Amino acid sequence: MNEKLTESLEDYLEAIAELIEVNGHAHTKEISEKLGVKMPSVSGALRQLVERGYIVYNTHYPVQLTDAGREIAERVIYRHAILKNFFSKILGLPDTLASDTACRLEHVVDEDTVERFVLFSEAIENRTDSRALQTYLTEATYFLSRSGHEHVCVISTLPDGVSASVELIGRNLVNPENIPLERGMNLVKLGISLDRSYYRIEANGKQFELPAGVAENIWVRRLR
Repeated sequence: MNEKLTESLEDYLEAIAELIEVNGHAHTKEISEKLGVKMPSVSGALRQLVERGYIVYNTHYPVQLTDAGREIAERVIYRHAILKNFFSKILGLPDTLASDTACRLEHVVDEDTVERFVLFSEAIENRTDSRALQTYLTEATYFLSRSGHEHVCVISTLPDGVSASVELIGRNLVNPENIPLERGMNLVKLGISLDRSYYRIEANGKQFELPAGVAENIWVRRLR
């Protein structure tokens, strides 16, 4: 039972545990339908799990998990939930894509990495000092879902000397009316100060200094 299971066999244990949780039982036909595999494949996988001591299987009865099988299934289910939460709530992926991505990663991510996903997710979701980052990520994923997103960035990451057009004044900025930029205005980032506290900008024929905290929250589209 110490032999490392394949991703496929871990999927079977996960499916069995979920079926038992929802239906109170896990028949081979139900496992076949849940995983989208044919019955002969299910039978072959179940025999391997029996040999390793992870399930109790008799063709006339529902499949049961042993303590060892339940432990692995719960670990995989936990990883899946953590990863799906991260991909959907933090990265903003649609639920189906978030779940599919979690399925591909849940077998290869180690426990320490999973716990770091938990720490990061909880910090982003629950800490009041992460609100600005949440807003930034929301704006970033908005542009990511639109055509030509590869040409959009915030001023702080715009290469020096590149012309761009202002797309959005970010919601993190407290007094946007005091900023000498507005949507649709063309600009060029000339460079950054030695202490990295402000950026030199040229717009409408004038040069001025833009604080770094402001430049990090103004979205522009690079002009080709």
